Amino acid sequence: MEITVIASGSNGNCCLVEDRKNSILIDAGKSAKEIDSRMNQLGKSLENVDAIIITHSHHDHISGAGIIARMHGIPLYMSKDTFSEVGSKIGNVDHSQIKHFTQKPFRVGDIEIRPIQTSHNVSSCGFAVGEFGLFTDTGTVTKQMHDILPKLKGVLLESNHDIDMLLNGRYPAYLKQWILSDVGHLSNIHASEFIQEKGNNLGLVLLGHLSGNNNTKELTKKTFETLVKRKINYDVCSRDKASGKWSI
Repeated sequence: MEITVIASGSNGNCCLVEDRKNSILIDAGKSAKEIDSRMNQLGKSLENVDAIIITHSHHDHISGAGIIARMHGIPLYMSKDTFSEVGSKIGNVDHSQIKHFTQKPFRVGDIEIRPIQTSHNVSSCGFAVGEFGLFTDTGTVTKQMHDILPKLKGVLLESNHDIDMLLNGRYPAYLKQWILSDVGHLSNIHASEFIQEKGNNLGLVLLGHLSGNNNTKELTKKTFETLVKRKINYDVCSRDKASGKWSI
């Protein structure tokens, strides 16, 4: 299975997951033009995408989804709750292209996709796609995340903020409180502790969804290398460009 991180950050998210026969996008939170351009730079094409699956309704996860779905005739998968929250934000997508999933596993071709509950201020989930997991936009590590991580070989996990940087930053108090809450975002510390505790079988860790105001790549790496006590292949995803391709 090949993982291509096209965008990851509070300014936009999109990840391509492929096996030998099928290809899916998890989220499409950049413009269709930007996603297409970044994919082409990495030798990928939207023409080969079999499905777009959406974690939740926030703009940085859906902004290009509707246009891409319409332009390329790609099915768009999301929960019914997310669909009701998205409303007109995905534009005039043909109803036949909208597919709803529940908490049960579903398939796109040969790829099995298992929704994994996350904890955010809207209806949200992550996904286990085969032996790869993607979990962002969660204020706490949920039970389902705890249960699935030991079964995975690779993960893209939110490492949104450095707690001290957030607390000492310019955000208003209410926004700081939300980010730190159980329906906000995972800090560098919480992400790294989760990997240390439950990630014994992981061969690849990608840390993503970094805040532009409350984190840096250097702080994310320092925290990870301090708290994760074993050698593991890891990288921190870029907020500004495609991060690259990995195989698991």
